[in-house]
Amino acid sequence: MNLKLLKIMTLLLLLFILCFADVSAAETGEEPSGNLAYPDFTESGHYDTDFNASFMSEWWYQNGDMRLVSEDGEKRNLAFFIVVTHQESPELFRDPDSGLQLSNMATFYGLYPYGEATAHNFTQVFIPRSDIENYIGFHVPYLDYTFPEGLRRLYGSSFEGYGLDYTYDNLQLDLVFKPRVEKTIDSAIEPVNFTTYESAYGKLEGTVVLDGKEYVVTQADGYFDHMIPYTTTLPVWEMEMHGWSWAELTTDSYQTVLYVVRGLEDGYDTCTYKHLTLIDKHTGEVVAEYSGDDVEIVETDWVNLTVKGVSVKRPATLEVSAPGLHIDMEAQSVVQFDAASYPEDRVGFIDFMAFQPLTASIEYDGNIEHGSAFYEYMITDWGAFVSSA
Repeated sequence: MNLKLLKIMTLLLLLFILCFADVSAAETGEEPSGNLAYPDFTESGHYDTDFNASFMSEWWYQNGDMRLVSEDGEKRNLAFFIVVTHQESPELFRDPDSGLQLSNMATFYGLYPYGEATAHNFTQVFIPRSDIENYIGFHVPYLDYTFPEGLRRLYGSSFEGYGLDYTYDNLQLDLVFKPRVEKTIDSAIEPVNFTTYESAYGKLEGTVVLDGKEYVVTQADGYFDHMIPYTTTLPVWEMEMHGWSWAELTTDSYQTVLYVVRGLEDGYDTCTYKHLTLIDKHTGEVVAEYSGDDVEIVETDWVNLTVKGVSVKRPATLEVSAPGLHIDMEAQSVVQFDAASYPEDRVGFIDFMAFQPLTASIEYDGNIEHGSAFYEYMITDWGAFVSSA
């Protein structure tokens, strides 16, 4: 064989092996590597010192709307989200006895079985700051997050796919999410400094165990993001804002992602930041982006509640309009999180995370499609206190 040809074939073989190993890492459970040719360091963990922050948070969010089938042929529909978080505060997170600096890690999830009651859980731990790198990969081109308690791990990258191993009570998720679109970004300085990196659409594969019975995922749409809010001046970033709305809606052809952030002066009535993205699922391309006055938000059918002695409210219906685009969704199945709230200090939040199966709608250029929607309405403790006062 010609020596030059042999060298070329050997090089091609090596390239194939490297690419295959990288793409399959999320499926095999090996250590993630990301795209080594074009490293993306937005995937991994960050420190407060990266932003000179007095308080920083980051979390990785994965959702899915899944069709499941068991070995005996039973079919179920299940939507879910999971969140894993990391927070740093050099002043607030310290051991009261020793003064040792601590890091906060938390995880929470919501389950929305079609036609059944919702389920959710929130768990958090504090660990020595010196140990945090045992659980999170920092400044690397991939995500590698392991919660210190139980089997709850999220790892991978948008390039290779994200692996999710998550077990709690009667739930076990063994899934791989493979993004099918380029990353999109939401970012603002006011009212709160944040950046979100979104792998906004993709497919989920794997298995789910519910109440001891295993199901195979036969079809599933999913969404993934990594959000980082922080403050450099206040004890916590929640004190800079009233709250936010976030929504993701997926139909046969399209997906929309909405971010709305409310400042303290906005209250429930208006907002400072609005950004809406329309994505073509089939091509993976962003069809249109809208922001500011081009986005009209109408939240109605308000539900009034009292949470830990403070009056709050949330909308049950969301309508969003932009040039050539109209979105309708409802908060049909809702889970509520307030375990991270500390009313005496006004430094936490109250989060309503909802799901609507199949009947939310996107109207684009006169064509209407229906699909499923995830809809979050969050109020900070400080925002709720200011509004009630």
